[in-house]
Amino acid sequence: MVERRIEPSIVRRHTPFESIATFALVAALLYFGAGIIVPLVLAILLAFALTPLVTWLNRRLHLPDAVAVILAVVGALCLLLSLATLAGLQLARLAEDLPGYQQTVSTKLTGLQEQFGGELMERINGTISSLSAQVSDVTQVEAPAEGRPVPVAITNNVGPLGLLSSVLGSIVGPVATLAIVVIFLIFLLLGRADMLERFIRLVGSGDYAKTNLAMADASRRVGRYLLVQLAVNSTYGVLFGLGLWLIGVPSALLWGVLIVVFRYIPFVGALIIATVPFALAFAVDPTWNMLLLTLGLFLVLDLTTANVVEPRLYGSSTGVSPIAILISAMFWATLWGPIGLILATPMTVCLVVIGRHIPELRFLDTLLGSEPVLTPPEQLYQRLLKGDPIAATEILEEYTTEHSQADFIDEVALPALIMASEELTDRPAAFEQRRQMVESFNMMLEEFETSDVEDGPIILLIGGRTEVDEAAARLLAIQLSERGIPTRVLPPLAIKPQAIERLDLDDVGVVAMVFLGADIRSQARYVSRRLRRRSGDIKLVACAFGEPTDGETVERLHLDAIYRNHVDATKFLHRQWESDLGPVERVPLSPRLDPTKTLVQARLQKIAADFGVAVARVDLLGQVNVGNEAPSDELTRLAAHGNKPLFVTQEMNAALLAHDAFLQSNGILLYAGTPLKMPNGDRVGVLALLDYQSVTLSDADLERLERSAAGLVDLMLAEQVSLDLPQPMLVG
Repeated sequence: MVERRIEPSIVRRHTPFESIATFALVAALLYFGAGIIVPLVLAILLAFALTPLVTWLNRRLHLPDAVAVILAVVGALCLLLSLATLAGLQLARLAEDLPGYQQTVSTKLTGLQEQFGGELMERINGTISSLSAQVSDVTQVEAPAEGRPVPVAITNNVGPLGLLSSVLGSIVGPVATLAIVVIFLIFLLLGRADMLERFIRLVGSGDYAKTNLAMADASRRVGRYLLVQLAVNSTYGVLFGLGLWLIGVPSALLWGVLIVVFRYIPFVGALIIATVPFALAFAVDPTWNMLLLTLGLFLVLDLTTANVVEPRLYGSSTGVSPIAILISAMFWATLWGPIGLILATPMTVCLVVIGRHIPELRFLDTLLGSEPVLTPPEQLYQRLLKGDPIAATEILEEYTTEHSQADFIDEVALPALIMASEELTDRPAAFEQRRQMVESFNMMLEEFETSDVEDGPIILLIGGRTEVDEAAARLLAIQLSERGIPTRVLPPLAIKPQAIERLDLDDVGVVAMVFLGADIRSQARYVSRRLRRRSGDIKLVACAFGEPTDGETVERLHLDAIYRNHVDATKFLHRQWESDLGPVERVPLSPRLDPTKTLVQARLQKIAADFGVAVARVDLLGQVNVGNEAPSDELTRLAAHGNKPLFVTQEMNAALLAHDAFLQSNGILLYAGTPLKMPNGDRVGVLALLDYQSVTLSDADLERLERSAAGLVDLMLAEQVSLDLPQPMLVG
């Protein structure tokens, strides 16, 4: 028994210099080794194309492998030589007929000159006449002038041996190349199993089963593509040649054969060879009918083949992006000349198909393939990061043409938000991207179709931590509205310690907190305990769509349910809403103060109630508030050192709201701050009002806010509250 040991490999990322140097070295080898590599590449491509034929001869006719290979190669050579012979005969016939077209061309150009005039037509006419004269010089012997002797030169420079050497020199190159290709092709077909095993050994990384299946699939797809392309090009050439013959264009069979080969040149190959029949149609027919018919034939064939036939036959499995084909054509033409143009498309297809199945070569599919490299959620996330709601809406519309709106939410929108929640954390550098992404996402949501909701208990959906969670809550609200369920969506500020006591629970049947992060324990437990004390019969649900964390149970979090996917959460909330017969009837709760609160905290709660806002709080200059969630130093500094209260709303100062991490993350649409002034004139902080709705404050309200700040300072001094220690300060 032979023991095989797989050595562990260490994967190291190459530096840019190493990658560029490797590419330059490979390009140099391809350029200087073209004499050997080009025949080998031709043989490999032909081997891909002939392998299905050899396999068919083996299995159906039960021929030995060597006999099947020889028959396939001889058949391909006979076809190639037949086409070459036909093309040569047609070229010789065309050369004989060219001088006869001079009069027709001159007549047409003269007519165009008389109709349009201009120096351009004279130059074209002169050029045609010059070319015709040169053709005549080749086919005729110049007659000597009368009375002048004819000079006769006797030379022995070109003898039979020299003539033979000249002829052999012109044909030995192509014949040698053809011979090398044939030899390579035969050996590749005979040893295809051994070559496949060696290739699998090189790139398989020990996973032989997967690599073998991948290589078999790649070989089948590439061989099919090459055969289909040959069939399409041949059919195109037959129809083009037959059409030219019916129209009357000279040497129609020649142009049909050449266009089969030239169509391997991407995009412009067929047009390049078709210009010659256009010129002949112009030269042969005294009228314009032949030229117009030839143009029409080419346009119909080319547009039908490129837009109807090829997409259906090739399919998406071998798709190559147009830009990749253009770059590939330029690259191979630079290295190998005209033969590189012909080989560019099939070689690129081979590289893409192989790269699609071999992990080590996956970058080829990414660079050259036409398949999207990003999944729909990744595409949506990338468009949202760019702040492009139009492109995001296009993804929505394109996806919903084949899928439902619910599928888009569950399979595209929510995964995109989860990616945003994982990447765009609370670090300052990511905040601007997160704000821009959420704004674009909310604009995209305007395109959703929503249904009219019925009367009944409201389901309150609240973003758990950030504005990204609030965006996920809006998605859930859209799904519930399609079922006729009334909802209300609130930002994270609504369940912060500063605002939860003022949360409006009238007519609320279920409170659902929506989280996209993994750890929901601390926030969910705090909110559930506070809301249970306010109303024992309310249903509390956590919709946590991120990765689960161990130990999160409904008992430990004091919840009625935890749902990890969007579909289950929607079904539960729908059933819960239908189980209630009408609006929830609760006795209005009078505000009651927690006895553990200080008088300052009680005063802040009363200030919030007096102004009808969610939160009244104290923010000290240079201090950190509860949970590191204080408005930015900039807003606190502006409010503390201003001569009048700083009043910021979405309508008045949208820029200040949009660029502040705390305000944006918690969905705050109102900020009003007035300085806290000590008796000696020092300004130590700000009394701030916050709300997740745009509340209008009059000048009288702002004056009242200043008086509240002065009274709060007196109370703080009376309670001997320290104003110079880095402690979190008071929330109501």
